[in-house]
Amino acid sequence: MSQTTSHQAFSEPWARAWADQLRDDEAYRKAAATWEGSIALEAHREGEPAGAVFADLWHGECRTARAASVDDLAEADYVIRAALPIWKKVMAGKVDPIFGLMSGKLKLSRGKLAHLTPYISASKALVRAAARVPTHFPGDDAELTQASAAPSHLAPTSSAGASSNQIAAPGQRHYRTTSEGGLDHGLPVMGLWHKGKKLGVWDPRDIDFTADLADWRRLADIEREVILHLTSLFQAGEESVTLDLLPLIQVIAGEGRLEEEMYLTSFLFEEAKHVEVFRRFLDEVAEDRSDLSRFHGDNYRLIFYDRLPTAMSRLRHDSSPAAQAEASVTYNMIVEGVLAETGYHAYGSILERNGLMPGMQQTVGYLKADESRHLAYGVYLLSRLVIEHGEPIWRVIEQRMEEMLPPAIGLIHELFEAYEEMPFGLELEAFTDFAMGQFQKRMKRIERARRQSLDDLRREPVRTA
Repeated sequence: MSQTTSHQAFSEPWARAWADQLRDDEAYRKAAATWEGSIALEAHREGEPAGAVFADLWHGECRTARAASVDDLAEADYVIRAALPIWKKVMAGKVDPIFGLMSGKLKLSRGKLAHLTPYISASKALVRAAARVPTHFPGDDAELTQASAAPSHLAPTSSAGASSNQIAAPGQRHYRTTSEGGLDHGLPVMGLWHKGKKLGVWDPRDIDFTADLADWRRLADIEREVILHLTSLFQAGEESVTLDLLPLIQVIAGEGRLEEEMYLTSFLFEEAKHVEVFRRFLDEVAEDRSDLSRFHGDNYRLIFYDRLPTAMSRLRHDSSPAAQAEASVTYNMIVEGVLAETGYHAYGSILERNGLMPGMQQTVGYLKADESRHLAYGVYLLSRLVIEHGEPIWRVIEQRMEEMLPPAIGLIHELFEAYEEMPFGLELEAFTDFAMGQFQKRMKRIERARRQSLDDLRREPVRTA
């Protein structure tokens, strides 16, 4: 009876076996048909080198693969680096490679993420081929031993947490603000409420678009088209999040989290103003009442026509922590974090850099400040859910991130692929680099909650930048 030979990960025999798998993989050939360039995968253990492989990939073919030399690592078009335990999870399908790069679990030490993101399917096929190679990792068992559950002091609680003011039957309600309970101003979310009262009170009707109209009429056709394209994505996106927020507010209210509900009322108010201000721009500056859904590509429709409303409406009949986590990841981390925040950053930058549309520049400043508070709440909510319900919720968050990142990145590529040459100096790298940096900061904050208690979360100020 023959026995399959197992190769040590990132060794010369492992590299050759990986190349053989790629050469026989029709799915990889199709997914990587336009891939041009070499890639190196580098492993480390406690900061020390633990092996690396180099593959010369070209239009769906693996021309060669070998254990990487120092020269290979210096010359490869892309070098991806991670600890051995992370590589094992990647090859086992437990960490999506693009999600790993976005979240910082994998480090792109050479090359640009913007150049890799079109190849999400190809990267997954590369990983699947590696997973078919019988592999062993040095120090497997010792390196991967870790607690699978939250520490004892973070034991799961009921979905209502420490609140004692849940929605009660008629005649049995208890009002906390007319009792010894009062309002808990020590909760971080109350800081967002107080900021919202001061900074979120701006009127879309006060924005002066006079100069914007003059600028608009001087723009070239392609410049107007790109701004209209971007604005249509913002307009429908803001309408979508306004429509879809109510179920979350109802769940939070149903759990008796009065302070969070108070903040969420300002959240919804601000989203509604975003809808109004973009419609004003379309009516009074672009003077366009056509059907702008022509700009909504496949990835945009998947997110805003399907995934977002589905995740949020689920809360109407399922208020479980898992449903809340999926909804918040979709709404806060992906729609607001990866897409809206990145879009507003780029939109404001091109207007400011080109000295265009002062009214819209002012608007974008308001939008960015509002969205920073919205995102801070999402990070707070997800952190609280992780602390209250432990590792099962953390796994839900990771899985939802992995599901949502490919269409989010795909949406950004749809925008750039629609034009042969982008005006205003717009660059794909600027979008993806900014999105990755912001995403990684927030993921690290949420992951830190796995080692925290509710008291720790309470003591930590909510950051809005």
